[in-house]
Amino acid sequence: MEHRLLSNVGHTLNQNPNISSKSADAIVALITNPFTSDSNLTSLLETLILHLQNPNSNHHKLLSSLSALSRHHPRLRHRIAAAAHAFILLPSTPTPSLPHALSLLDPDHSAPLDPFSDESLFLSLCFGQCVKTRGWTLRNVSKFRVRPSVLLTVLLGFTKDPYPYIRELALDGLVMLSNGIVVEDRSLVEGCYFRAVELLFDAENSVRRSAVRALASAPSPFTIEELSSCKIPWLVSEWGQLLVALNSDKTKRYWSDALFVQLCLMVRDTDMEIRAAAFNALGKIQTVSEDILLQTLSRKALLATKEKHYPGQCTAKLFKLPATTAAFTFGHGLEDEFYQVRRPACQALQTLTVLSAQFAGGAVHLLMDMLNDDSVVVRLQALETLHHMAMHDHLKVDESHLHMFFGALIDNNALIRSAARKTIQLTKLQELKMLRSCTDGLIKNLKLYPQDEADIFYVLYQIGQRHGKFVTSIIHNVSQELEPSFDGKLVFNNARTAALLVLAISVPVSFERMICSIPPEIFSYAVTLLGRLSRALVDVMDQNVLLAYLSHCSRFTVASNSEKFEGEVLNFHLELKKVAISSLHDYPLNANVKASNCLEIVLRKVVDLWPLIQLGCTNEVVQTSRNWKEELRNFSCESRQPAGLLFFALTYLHVIKLLGKAWACTQRNPQFEGMGFLDALLSKMERRLKEMLYRFAGLSREGKLHILELMLVTYTMSLSYRGTCYFEDNTKKLNFVLSRVEYLQKEGSVELSNFVIELQNISRENGNSGDGFIHKLDLLQKSLHLFSLKYIPLSGELKYLNAELDVCDNDFQNPFPFISGLPVGLPLEITLYNISSESRLWLAISLGEKSTQFVFLDLHEFGGCDAIRKFTFVAPFFRTPKVKHFLLKVSVAMECLSEDQHFKHCHGPKHELIHLCKGKEVHLSMAVK
Repeated sequence: MEHRLLSNVGHTLNQNPNISSKSADAIVALITNPFTSDSNLTSLLETLILHLQNPNSNHHKLLSSLSALSRHHPRLRHRIAAAAHAFILLPSTPTPSLPHALSLLDPDHSAPLDPFSDESLFLSLCFGQCVKTRGWTLRNVSKFRVRPSVLLTVLLGFTKDPYPYIRELALDGLVMLSNGIVVEDRSLVEGCYFRAVELLFDAENSVRRSAVRALASAPSPFTIEELSSCKIPWLVSEWGQLLVALNSDKTKRYWSDALFVQLCLMVRDTDMEIRAAAFNALGKIQTVSEDILLQTLSRKALLATKEKHYPGQCTAKLFKLPATTAAFTFGHGLEDEFYQVRRPACQALQTLTVLSAQFAGGAVHLLMDMLNDDSVVVRLQALETLHHMAMHDHLKVDESHLHMFFGALIDNNALIRSAARKTIQLTKLQELKMLRSCTDGLIKNLKLYPQDEADIFYVLYQIGQRHGKFVTSIIHNVSQELEPSFDGKLVFNNARTAALLVLAISVPVSFERMICSIPPEIFSYAVTLLGRLSRALVDVMDQNVLLAYLSHCSRFTVASNSEKFEGEVLNFHLELKKVAISSLHDYPLNANVKASNCLEIVLRKVVDLWPLIQLGCTNEVVQTSRNWKEELRNFSCESRQPAGLLFFALTYLHVIKLLGKAWACTQRNPQFEGMGFLDALLSKMERRLKEMLYRFAGLSREGKLHILELMLVTYTMSLSYRGTCYFEDNTKKLNFVLSRVEYLQKEGSVELSNFVIELQNISRENGNSGDGFIHKLDLLQKSLHLFSLKYIPLSGELKYLNAELDVCDNDFQNPFPFISGLPVGLPLEITLYNISSESRLWLAISLGEKSTQFVFLDLHEFGGCDAIRKFTFVAPFFRTPKVKHFLLKVSVAMECLSEDQHFKHCHGPKHELIHLCKGKEVHLSMAVK
């Protein structure tokens, strides 16, 4: 049957170059049938390639068939790419067929005549008559390696194209370009900025959205790596930020205010997505004048803003935009009919309230109203914003606001209740009656939702620490409720009684000076709740420490000196804290305070982020991970090198943040695939996970298994959602990680998750088939639903493998001399930490992006111990170019000897490399004769 179909296809194509519908069906049947033999597939490929050379053939149908063949049979991809490359170079190739042929190439694969580096080809595609061809070129502009000046000129020109679709793509291209190049020409940046501003008033919604994206690209705080890897279409104006950066310090604030007011104008747009994007951009502005911020809360024009005007739309002359345009911006946003707008409006307030305490005070009233919003997402974001304000001491709550918090405390949604408790925990209450109301609200929460007990107890303990005087007054007024009953029985199962006990035991370590102490018998009563209290206060102390604390406090009599009592208890508590902090210095953890180790606490809390990731609350996950990273850094060592445990936790939090973003991409919209979001996120995840696996010595089997499982998630997501672009590579990687998991199983008893077991079953069903996973994509996607985050156990002996690299007396003003064509020596000072002599280290010396030279470092020659090894090394660089001056980047990298990937370097590393330090710049200039 296969031979007959193949014969009919060849015979039909020989007679008629145009593929008939019958022949097309036969080709599809041969390609998609999993039982078609390799020989027949190869024959079909040769037939299609042969007819591709015929100028009279239907190239569109032939290229479509080749594309399907490449997608279903990755092993033929290299041959298909070669045929497409030859087809592109033919003089007779019609321009409309070029995009389809270019899509069959690998843009990362260099060739002697690379079409993606051909400026003439790029320009012919851009200025051809076919609109689809222009659209494809602009959509894939990031693949072309042409001069930035050419790209800028073309993209700016196409922003005036008569087709809205082309104008939209041109603006998106400007966003991409602004993220990947450094522009120092102020007039050029100003032209791009004002062109985007002009298109904010385009008649087409899609063009206005792209204009906002051009004004709302990635902000300057992001790293160059993050900027170039993905487009973030709703962040603050990149071209506006570039324009601000290129101005003097005296005018930076003026241009930043101009950008802010321009975006305020867009929050009244008729298109919902544009309004949402404008608020997202507003929230990323770093500096704004306080009077403009206050104007965004007021309906009336303020005196301070009446006389201010800023440059707006660029027409024949600059249009002056009044600062009063910003009037009631956030009122409009928070009253918008769509929750997709109300939520980013709350997010914008979260960032901007940090800039001004007065602005934050006015914003509180608006945010409190949002706690009654119909949307759970908006209520959650409003609480997150209030929590963020409280963390920066900008949350001033009045008694009239408290009833809104109490409504959130009894909300049906567990996330809302938790967010409300976290905010109340940090709120400074000015009056005793406010604390009483908060306590009653938390007790009501406890009665209605007993499952929240641990969190409620923890919040009560934290509130007691912040309001010691008020708590003392409350406890003395309700002391009879805490006494035993008439028959001498202690009954503390009552929710109110248990909550009051928790509040009472926090007073001795209050941040305030006490007037009188809590009766010591209350601490004895609290021992009856030891198990429940220890679960709640695990972030503060474990059960043994809690028992010691309660026993210590219960030894004092009522007549004891109050100040002595408080002083001894406070010193006792501080000693416990010191022991917990000392564990950050890689010392063995004390069994009694292990649960109070902030690193372990954070790693345990990471598990709680999984429901948020599944719900798509990416911003909450990102913000929470950032807050935890800040807290961890506060405990870092004063020495140059951070503790291994600390650095591992920071890297792990970064991986979880990337996982949250990637998960949102896969669940939210398939369109993200084409925009490069998912590719960039998964690549970063893979790189970070490999760093965790290879740069930390002392990982337990359970810790390694946890990292390998996250790797399996990365590759499974890549196979399921990235199409067949890197299918073969990801299949090999997934199988290799599964083999490592099986090896861990043989080493010792480790418990595999349902997710890993399911992947093992799918892999066994595929057998030795190289492309077997392509027929199991639906099963791979379903397997992801079995995954869940778990606690990663760590060892106190974890060591971080790191390197430092210094270039001796070298900068752009003092370059090393060289003679073109001759080798040059680069004097380097290298310091290695925790790297054994058996490791294979290399110096990676890069000239540009594609030219890298490797120099092996034989550690046996340099001496020193494994903990710290410092030496000077003169690295030879052989490929000095014929230029007057150039720049090299040097870094220290380590081979991953257990990796399955091999490289083709004749005199370089044979396995994949992990870089142990950031690249160091080396400046060289031609020697003067």
